[in-house]
Amino acid sequence: MDDYNIMISGLTREYPEYKYSTNEMVDLLGNKLTDNVKENIVQLGVENRFFIRPFEQYIQSDEKRIKSDGEPISDLCTKTAEKCLQNLGLNKNDITCIVAAFEDNDFLSPGLSSIVLTKLGLSKFLPHYNIQGMACSTLPKLLELGKNLIHNENDKILFVISGCNSGWYLPHLKNNISVKNPKEINPEQDDRDQQLSKWVSTMFSFLFGDGVAAFVMTKANSDYDGIKIGKITHAVNFDNNDYRKACVRLVGNASNHMYEYELTAGSDILQRSLDYSKKVLFKSLNKQNEKYDGSLAEEFMAQQEKVMIHTGSLKILDGFQNLYKLNNNQIKESFDTLREYGNLTGVSIPTVLDKAMFQNNSPSGNGLLIGITMGFGLDIVKVEKD
Repeated sequence: MDDYNIMISGLTREYPEYKYSTNEMVDLLGNKLTDNVKENIVQLGVENRFFIRPFEQYIQSDEKRIKSDGEPISDLCTKTAEKCLQNLGLNKNDITCIVAAFEDNDFLSPGLSSIVLTKLGLSKFLPHYNIQGMACSTLPKLLELGKNLIHNENDKILFVISGCNSGWYLPHLKNNISVKNPKEINPEQDDRDQQLSKWVSTMFSFLFGDGVAAFVMTKANSDYDGIKIGKITHAVNFDNNDYRKACVRLVGNASNHMYEYELTAGSDILQRSLDYSKKVLFKSLNKQNEKYDGSLAEEFMAQQEKVMIHTGSLKILDGFQNLYKLNNNQIKESFDTLREYGNLTGVSIPTVLDKAMFQNNSPSGNGLLIGITMGFGLDIVKVEKD
């Protein structure tokens, strides 16, 4: 049901201080990359990205582990949340609940919500919740959660999303000596899997970036300018093993008794995402029992002023645009976000949404949010701006 009785306001986004262009990162890596790998990097479509810690710290340090000085993730989240409340003219006592979503954090425990609550100076008795593991579909999941948490006109939930996950993949660059394109790796060599892993982690390092977003969710009313949230449709793991197709896990290293993150992303992520989108879209249209009809899907998509897709990669954005015959204006903000910030995981869709519908020159109208997530899953959210 498209009731649009919930809205989000004050969407605010911030990025870390450490900004790197693609050319700067390539130069810092020196002769580790072949020309073919450099061409792969250009094809990602990312010109700049921000990191929560200096890139040099990961590739030049002689330390076996990266020192976690300070609490940069929760500090940036607190700064973003403060700006969000200021922009809306809200004080700390107006907030009735805080929800923090993240993948990586300054601590394994406690979660981010209690830390941000404390740094904001909110009531020690305020309800607070942590959401972890939703990755690139974080915003759709938070909107779904908010719809179930808001019960009356006084409810004002502060949501904070951290997309600062560079600690997952940048440490791999330290040992990525002489990175080769998969076509350059001899299929018969004993360490082929290790060489492929080097290439994958290098691609991740150039594709992803860090960022934070915050917003307040309330009942839809005229007190604030915002975006009304309509029907939310999602699906996960059509195949029972799909959750293994894109995942992150901790793996141990017996030689130095340390753990590191291992990232997996199957080569069929694009096709899997498109297939999921067809099923979720028809479920959203209450046609889940009907055979997929491309012309009907294209007709529905043409009615949307903005289609705001997670910035998974340039191939994913091109794939969605081609499948649904989206015009350049409909999807412009997704391409812009990928180019300017990279894949921000949970902060990608908030950034695209802000560019498309929140900024001052954004027109009124309707749109769709499309989130693609590890899990494996996909979400579609109908949104509307008066």
